[in-house]
Amino acid sequence: MSLWEQFLLDLIAPPVLAGFWWLGSRAWASTVQGGQVSGRTRNRQKIGFVLVLVGLYALMFGTTAYIHFTQ
Repeated sequence: MSLWEQFLLDLIAPPVLAGFWWLGSRAWASTVQGGQVSGRTRNRQKIGFVLVLVGLYALMFGTTAYIHFTQ
């Protein structure tokens, strides 16, 4: 895989994966809270989404940099 293809993957994968995390957490909260997700839970999910997104970007770009500079 070329470096540009890896960068493209680095840009696309984290939002998709974080979106899946958000969808799963929203579904779980809706199930547990009987269909009504509270405002506190929504705020926590927003913060969690951002943290997962930032973590995934750091992981993806860190892995790309590591592979690029060690080969």
